[in-house]
Amino acid sequence: MNKTLWIVTKFEFIRQVKKPSFWATILLIPAMVIGVFAISMLAGGKAAEPTLDENTKIVITDEAGIMPKENPMVAKVSKDEGRKKVVDGEADLYFYIPADFKDTKKVEFFHVSEGLELFNMDGQLIKVILKQALSSKYSDIEVAALTGDFEVTDNKLTKTGAESNALGKAIIPGVILVLFFFFVTLFGGRLLMTVVEEKENRISEMILTSVSAKHLIIGKIISMMMLGVIQMLALIIPLAAALVIYRDNPMVSQILSTIEIDPLAITENIILFIFSAFLTTGFLTYIGAITPTAKDASQFIGPVIIGVVFPLYFMSSFMATEPNGLVYFLTYFPLSAPTALMLRSTFGTLTTPELIIGLAEIIILSVIVIRFTVRTFQKNAINFGFAKPKLLTRSKK
Repeated sequence: MNKTLWIVTKFEFIRQVKKPSFWATILLIPAMVIGVFAISMLAGGKAAEPTLDENTKIVITDEAGIMPKENPMVAKVSKDEGRKKVVDGEADLYFYIPADFKDTKKVEFFHVSEGLELFNMDGQLIKVILKQALSSKYSDIEVAALTGDFEVTDNKLTKTGAESNALGKAIIPGVILVLFFFFVTLFGGRLLMTVVEEKENRISEMILTSVSAKHLIIGKIISMMMLGVIQMLALIIPLAAALVIYRDNPMVSQILSTIEIDPLAITENIILFIFSAFLTTGFLTYIGAITPTAKDASQFIGPVIIGVVFPLYFMSSFMATEPNGLVYFLTYFPLSAPTALMLRSTFGTLTTPELIIGLAEIIILSVIVIRFTVRTFQKNAINFGFAKPKLLTRSKK
């Protein structure tokens, strides 16, 4: 890194870290998240027992011989045959009670699940069924069934019969997307206001006598990226600690067991996060360069943030297996592209060519926006009116 650029970056980083307001903002959100998380874990009682729907087609293989043979849901089919019934649509739910149920106290559950799914109460229906069927028996194996003292393994399938865990693969990339929103909302606005306040207080006039506008703007952006790392750690570490502390909670254990590491999606979202951060902060810094006062600049923060989060209003479209025209538009529209690309990567609908095109667009736009920001800031550091953007200008070194 250029020595002057490093000095600017270091100065901006230390200046922000020394502010009490910085730590208040950084620590307030994790504290609120952990507080709500803890309260929900402590106050959350036992989940309501699911009810049987007479229209739901249920098939049960009872190798342990627990249920009465005359029960209409019990069928003499193997686990593979029962699984095929679910895939073919002959059954909505299939439960497999193994012969060693007395020792393992585990039941397998099969159902079709194409989309994201975290808490599926259908798997708990087998506990209701067994309680009803064994209300008058009291052997060890039947007590386990009556009290629900056994595990239900949820096997999600696609319509082709393959294993499905869309939600598990989306959790970590989704967390990266959430961190991106925190970064934009917390540090994007802070960077914009810093640039405007320096112009408004005439500090930029003195700064530009020592460093170039290029080093100043890029140094500010890099320092915000470094502060963003602190922000992410402040969010991730307490959350991870809470998950460890409450790992025995049924809800937490289900979330942890659902998580599946998808290296490709995680890598894609990290790369998109880094370059998208440059693009969005570049947009906001450009606004700071063309506006004369903090009051004027604050009017433009909202539209930029709305543009970034706009894809969330159409979440159902992004969750669909086949993207529609709106999804493609938001994927390549400059402000919404970062979020749209990360959403599609999270949900597994982003192809490699689309990723390359989208990433190239973000990188090119980032370079263009930062170059215009540098030129505009250099020419308007002492301007107290709205600057008029000029496409064909050269910066003076």
